[in-house]
Amino acid sequence: MEPEQVTITVLLPDMFKAFLKQEPLVNPHYERVKLESEEWLSEFCSFGPRMRKKVNNCDFSYFCAIAAPFAPRSQFRTICDWGNWVFPYDDMFDNGCLRDKPEESQRVMESLMMPMMGKSSYLDVADRLRIVQAHDTVFQRIAMPLHIKGVRKRFALAMQGYCQGALVQIDNHFASKTPSLEEIVLIRRKSAGCKPLYHLVEYAHDLRVPDEVFDNPVIQELECLGMDMAEGVPHNMVTVCCSSGMSLQNAFNTVGKLLEQRYQRWDKAEASVPSWGKEADVQVRKYVEGIKCVVKANLNWSFKSERYLGSNPAQVRSTRVLQLLVESPNSRRKTVVMKHHHSRLQDDALKTVGSYIIWIYTLAIEFLLSCVMY
Repeated sequence: MEPEQVTITVLLPDMFKAFLKQEPLVNPHYERVKLESEEWLSEFCSFGPRMRKKVNNCDFSYFCAIAAPFAPRSQFRTICDWGNWVFPYDDMFDNGCLRDKPEESQRVMESLMMPMMGKSSYLDVADRLRIVQAHDTVFQRIAMPLHIKGVRKRFALAMQGYCQGALVQIDNHFASKTPSLEEIVLIRRKSAGCKPLYHLVEYAHDLRVPDEVFDNPVIQELECLGMDMAEGVPHNMVTVCCSSGMSLQNAFNTVGKLLEQRYQRWDKAEASVPSWGKEADVQVRKYVEGIKCVVKANLNWSFKSERYLGSNPAQVRSTRVLQLLVESPNSRRKTVVMKHHHSRLQDDALKTVGSYIIWIYTLAIEFLLSCVMY
C-alpha cells in the first residue's frame, strides 16, 4: 500500500543576489566540447547506455563553461573531461558498488592519487579501473605546462583532500555513524570536489598566481566561502537540519535572512585582499573571479539541468516556488518527493530535492558555525 502523501509549497529565498545577479559568461566552445568530452569518457570507460545517458543529461560541461568562460578550447576540454569524470566516479562511493566497501574504496582512492603524488612506478595497470585511468589523462594534461608547477601541486593536494573526505563519508556510512553538523561541514568542504575546480580554472585561464598568495588567510577565507556556496549534495545535511523540528518554510525564511549576512561576509573578505605588487594583483583578482565563477556555475547549472529541479527548472527560478510531496505524519517513515520529477527520495538514500535546496541548508549551517569559529 502506497503511503499517504501531502503537497507542501515552499517559497525559496532569492539566491540571485550580489555577484550572482550578473548574467554569467559562457565559454564559446561549450556546445562542441560537451559532445566530444561526453563521448570520450563514455568510450574510454565503456559505459553502457544508462550511464551514457546519465552523463549527457547531467551536462556538467555547462557548469564548466561558466566556471571557465575564457579558457581556450584545449584547456576547456580538459576541465570538461574532469567534470564529466567526477560524477560517475563519485557515484561509485555515494550509491554504487563501493558504497559499503571501505577497504576497496581506500585502494581505489590510492590508485587514483598515485600519479599525482609522483608514484607512477608503483602502478599496475591491470589493477586500476578504467575510470581511474581516465583521470590519469586529465592530470597529464594539467601537468604538461612546466610554468604552472604550482597549479599542478595545488590540484593534486585538492584531489587528495577530496579523496580523504570521500573516504570519511564511506567510513561513516559503513559504521552507521551520523556526524555532527561541524563534522559534516568540514567533511563536505573536501569531499564535494569544489576545490579542485578552483585550480582547474586557474590552469584553464593560464593564471600566474604567486604560490605565497595561497597561504594568505583572506584568500583561504574566500576559498572556503566559495566551497560552501557551491556545495552540491552534503550527505546527511538535510536529515540533520530537519530533525531540529523546524518546518521547511521557516527554515528557508531563516536562511534567507542569513544569506544577506553571508554575502556581506564575502564582500568584506574580498575588499580585504592584500596587495602583492601590480602584476601579481592582476592574477590574484582573476583567481578570485574564478572562485565567483564556480559559484555562479553551480547556481545557473542547477537551474538549467533537469538533474535537480525536474522538467521545468526555469519556472522554479522565476517563481521561487517549489512543490514537494511529503509523506503524511500518519505514515511510518518520512519520504520527500519533488513533484516536478515524481521520484521518491528516501531518508536513508540521503538524496537531494535539488542542489538549490541543499545549498541553502549548507549556507545556514556553515554560517552559524562560522560565527563561533571566527
